[in-house]
Amino acid sequence: MSRLDLFVLGSLSKQPMHGYKIIRYFEKRGIEMWARVKTPSVYKTLQRLEKQGFITGKMKQDGNNPPRKVFTLTKEGKKHFLELLNTFLWGKDKSHTPMDFWNAFRFVQKNITLTEFLEIIKNREDKHEQMEMKMKKRHKQAIEDGEMPEFPFYAKIMHGTMKKMKGLELETLKQIKEAAILPVNKKDFKEEN
Repeated sequence: MSRLDLFVLGSLSKQPMHGYKIIRYFEKRGIEMWARVKTPSVYKTLQRLEKQGFITGKMKQDGNNPPRKVFTLTKEGKKHFLELLNTFLWGKDKSHTPMDFWNAFRFVQKNITLTEFLEIIKNREDKHEQMEMKMKKRHKQAIEDGEMPEFPFYAKIMHGTMKKMKGLELETLKQIKEAAILPVNKKDFKEEN
């Protein structure tokens, strides 16, 4: 599942854009750093997505600027975007990193219902719990087998930092969950069916 496809389609789900505007959209949000996006790859992705029928392009002129191809998400493209979004949010692809979840989070507004949103948050919390249980079990087994290595100082520091990061993420998820159910934030979700 392509991060770049998610970002291009997610950007176009907000409004029609030409390639350069998409690149600027990425830059303003730091997306190009996380996804390692290069300008040519955005244009190649736009061409491929158009060929696949997920977007359509139409030449438009803005003022004295030369005409540019402005892309719009098709119905099929919206469906594909939502599939990608769910894959990233639910962690369905083993190759995704923890940052993939948070970067996909940029596109949840008006694309999922409150119920789906809360289920995704719960799933993320559960994954943390499952990972912790798995690591404790491995740690215990390594000690029982006499295979627990002596870790260098920096590994101990990194382990402590990772525990803090996990704690921060769980606290963030809790705050997001509490804020999501406030009536004022109902506007950020797709209508329930």
